[in-house]
Amino acid sequence: MANICVICDREFFNPFDQRVYKEVKSIAKNGHNIEIITPHNVTDKKKIDDIVVHCISKKGPFGFTALKILKKALQKKYDLFYCHELDPLVYSWILKKITKTPIVWDCHEYLVPMKRELQGDFSALLTKIAISFAAPATDHIITVDNKLGKQLQRFGPVTVIPNYPTILDFPLSKTKKESVKPNILYVGSLTKERGVEKMIKAYKIVKKNVKADLTIVGGFYDKKLEQWAKTYDSKNNLNIKWKGWINYTELAPHFSEADIGLCILQDSERYMKAIATKIFEYLIMGLPVVTSKGHMSDKLIKKEKCGIAVDSTNTAEIAQGIVTLLSQLSNKEISKNTIKFARDKYIWERREEKIINVIDNLI
Repeated sequence: MANICVICDREFFNPFDQRVYKEVKSIAKNGHNIEIITPHNVTDKKKIDDIVVHCISKKGPFGFTALKILKKALQKKYDLFYCHELDPLVYSWILKKITKTPIVWDCHEYLVPMKRELQGDFSALLTKIAISFAAPATDHIITVDNKLGKQLQRFGPVTVIPNYPTILDFPLSKTKKESVKPNILYVGSLTKERGVEKMIKAYKIVKKNVKADLTIVGGFYDKKLEQWAKTYDSKNNLNIKWKGWINYTELAPHFSEADIGLCILQDSERYMKAIATKIFEYLIMGLPVVTSKGHMSDKLIKKEKCGIAVDSTNTAEIAQGIVTLLSQLSNKEISKNTIKFARDKYIWERREEKIINVIDNLI
């Protein structure tokens, strides 16, 4: 049994980092002792499923949180550091120099395009430099898709483990509650880039044509956008069901009550190259999907015949896509077939052994 320290780039609990959670559960299941270090609103020590989580306060001047995380990581002798995303990658370079301990770096995102989109060209340049000097010092890289894996291969060995949902956390309901109106579901962060404006405006058009509810599970980061969305909802009598953030392990009932899923990501380099986790969550719960035309998810939906792709910038086309899928709900075979292929191909349990193999080869 090895002692493994998992270091998070962002807050682990809010919003809940389901990839970190799935990975630590898989590692712990194999008999290793896991501890998580995460930025948090206060310094605290918590537990999740008997796994210790060291929460480090984000308060203080620039760089102070990083120093506190490094200090915590050095307080105990670990056999391996498992670092997620950008900041922990930089920490790992320091930790490797001091402790000589093996490092696994898990890269979930196309980090350079993401930084360019969110923080500008200079931030993207700094990110590229940070990856270039720190990634080669890691012992193994884990990432989420083959394209990103190919990009990272120049830094060292790479294993691709898609961010599929777990069967354990998404059980199928034996009896689906019948509702008068079909239910459209969106799960995830609420930003312009993720299509929340287009989605809500499209729903207004949908309501003029068919009776349907819209349930939104997730939270806003931008107060102005949240105010706009809630005002637009109220002004147009849309009666959207705003659920806020919900614990990952408690999401399944909301999927069970839905009829179709939405993933209207806007066109950007980081989104067009990858398939959002929510797509797989919708599919393993039998929900056909409205997704963005020209994205990787478009290819998946066409291949598996489990939804429709639309121009994500065109509210009228999004609305028409939703109406089209709603009109097909009477065909129960679509849902059954979606569940069958998705639960065979796109589940975490089919891939988790790869993580164990990587760790066992390093410790």
